[in-house]
Amino acid sequence: MIIISYNHVLLEIYCLHEENKVVPEFCKKVHKPGFHCIENNCANRGVTYAPNEFAFADENGLVSDLESHIGFGGDMEPENVSQEKINDLKNLWKEICKKKIDEAYEEFMVNSGLKK
Repeated sequence: MIIISYNHVLLEIYCLHEENKVVPEFCKKVHKPGFHCIENNCANRGVTYAPNEFAFADENGLVSDLESHIGFGGDMEPENVSQEKINDLKNLWKEICKKKIDEAYEEFMVNSGLKK
């Protein structure tokens, strides 16, 4: 018996290619990182976690523009507050994001005529 498990992993990938260096043959466009960087284990690739991110991925699994994601931080994370307060704010952000996912599904089902 084969047991298949999966998980969605949201990472931020960036290009560290330096000017005047050879561009890898597989590179679709310098400084436009994507799956091709991961698939080819590109030496110019950098990867980091994307914690507390709320995003929409396109048909290729990419979050293709700045309007398609938002992460907890910036003006959402006040300075000079306790870690406990930050944790409370992150939990609030998580609750709101999960609610919006449910709302998006319900709205889609109604607007598409697929809701029974």
